[in-house]
Amino acid sequence: MSEILAPCGSFESLKAALNSGADAVYLGLKRFSARKNAENFSDEELYKATIECHKRGVKLYVALNTLVYDDELKDLAECVKLAAKSGADGIIVQDLGAAALIRKICPEMPRHASTQMTLNSVSGVKAAHELGFSRAVIGRELSREEIMKISREAEIELEIFVHGALCTSVSGQCYMSAFFGGRSGNRGLCAQPCRLDFSVNGRHNVISLKDSSIVKALPKLPEIASFKIEGRMKRPEYVSCAVDACVKSLSLQEYDEERLKNVFSRGGLTDGYFSGNYSDMNGIRGKDDVDFSAKALSSIRGIYKDEFPRIKVDIKVKIKSGEQIFASAYCCFGEVSAVSCSVPEKAVGQPLGSKDVCGRMSKLGGTQFIAGSIEADVEDGLYASASALNALRRDICEKLEKLVLEKNTPRYRIFEPSFPEIKRSLPKKTVYRAEVRNAEQLMQAVGLPFEMIYAPLELLSDKTQNKEKIAVALPLILNEEADRKQLLKLREVGFEHGFAQTLEHAQLLKEFGFKLHGGFRMNLLNSLSARSCEDFGFSDITLSVEGEAAKLSEICCNIPTGIVAYGKLPLTLMRRCPIADGRPCGASGGKNGCEKRIFDRFGREIPILCGGRSVELLNPDPLILSDKPEVLRKFDFVVFNFTDERDLKCIAEMYENKVDPSGRFTRGMTFEGVI
Repeated sequence: MSEILAPCGSFESLKAALNSGADAVYLGLKRFSARKNAENFSDEELYKATIECHKRGVKLYVALNTLVYDDELKDLAECVKLAAKSGADGIIVQDLGAAALIRKICPEMPRHASTQMTLNSVSGVKAAHELGFSRAVIGRELSREEIMKISREAEIELEIFVHGALCTSVSGQCYMSAFFGGRSGNRGLCAQPCRLDFSVNGRHNVISLKDSSIVKALPKLPEIASFKIEGRMKRPEYVSCAVDACVKSLSLQEYDEERLKNVFSRGGLTDGYFSGNYSDMNGIRGKDDVDFSAKALSSIRGIYKDEFPRIKVDIKVKIKSGEQIFASAYCCFGEVSAVSCSVPEKAVGQPLGSKDVCGRMSKLGGTQFIAGSIEADVEDGLYASASALNALRRDICEKLEKLVLEKNTPRYRIFEPSFPEIKRSLPKKTVYRAEVRNAEQLMQAVGLPFEMIYAPLELLSDKTQNKEKIAVALPLILNEEADRKQLLKLREVGFEHGFAQTLEHAQLLKEFGFKLHGGFRMNLLNSLSARSCEDFGFSDITLSVEGEAAKLSEICCNIPTGIVAYGKLPLTLMRRCPIADGRPCGASGGKNGCEKRIFDRFGREIPILCGGRSVELLNPDPLILSDKPEVLRKFDFVVFNFTDERDLKCIAEMYENKVDPSGRFTRGMTFEGVI
């Protein structure tokens, strides 16, 4: 049976989740949580929360799902130890280094690959399996058909989001908050700039999406291990309402769809990605939504005021003359027994009957237990007080609770991790690489002194020159069947290098024997992450564009590392084109076709780069570091990320001649990094 997984940003939300029927919860600590602005849980509260869950047979997962720098790894290690000592059932991580650290500290601890790892294909889930994850959280932007295809071939558990907020971006591929305000979603502090008013062709708020809900579809997805509700920043009433809807849907009961929408939405709910209908997905939270929520909240509190009965118990009672009353109870976790403090007396009036005893022992309301088979073997002519039977029942319940807690609390071995140093030498000169997007750029790049060129696979063929310096770049959204055919052809005609921007890219390229070169979308910020890529088979890696250069330059591994030194860097990667508004890409209705731009609330143009299966919003101000050779020389190579540029030679000469930039430009996160 699939689990219903509830978000808990506070202890009150935990109570709401448990009392509404959640099978598992996920929560963050005060550090390394992708929802840093939630209340989150202290060390002491984590222990308490784990006990509350485990005595009900509910699992608890700790989210340590942010990217971390090298100087934070020791603090992260303490959080991992805390999770292990508390008996957490798993840890959710995005950072490859964090995953490696968990394995060092607590090898038995289940690791769940966060949706931020961009594992949205069969290849992505295979990569997670190879890295030792027990579960992969696949993206909210997948269709039902895509989910089912992955589930048929997955060798580990899958978790999908079934209700809650939709990022405009493909999971793990949004840098908008970082570039616009220095607050990284990958570090747990997304400022949600996508909810601001971006406009095009007279339409407003074109990248803000409604909340997603596929609760109706749950009974038709039996292969999925976990149905996840988004919302660690939401109120307890929201958590309760969403859990209740999922419980009822899985039980084939009607749930209150209107209440689920009203408790929180942005102009309604959508199943657009799941159904493949992108036509009505935009939404913002308006005054009506706020008013509906206020009215819905009070009615929801009643759902979770009482304990949710979830564990069936069979009870047998034996009442014999001269003996203490004996009771035994059996549930799926084992058996317990108890005896009363007193012995039954001879009845003066009406003697005690089996029916009376069964009725008294079946009153398990207010506990997590459900009365199953209740049997009573009562000798004739005896009497036992109601208080004695009630006390026996309470004793049985307390022992059952201890049994369930014991059976559900994992005991882990915990080891002290080591952080070995690798000495790193600086390269003798700065080496340049280029990522290109079109045929004209590729033609220019081949004639320039780039050590390597990352080029889209659709531009490449047996006629392509300089194959030895070109790495095949897969589309950001995979179509594995078509991409495999093309990769096979390119491998057969002599291409040897592959450009992997995600783990799913790396897995697919490895299958065909390409030499792996990692892109900045791998989101690498620390040495353990770099070494994990090395172990996976990467020949070199480009570090995160969100990282501060001084910290990135200290990353140590046995493969070359580089940074992006030029480009209109992506703000966000989308499956749904904001210009076409759910219609086929390019159908914007403009007089001269699609102008490939939208506007922010200040009227500034935000360029859009079309990728066939996806679109990217670009930072209008290019990253330029041509006058910072002292920064660039600390890395083994630097990458020019070309998007819509036409004169590549001019840009390359800027760097060769160390020219001071002019006009509008940005230094990105180079000198400040993200918080």
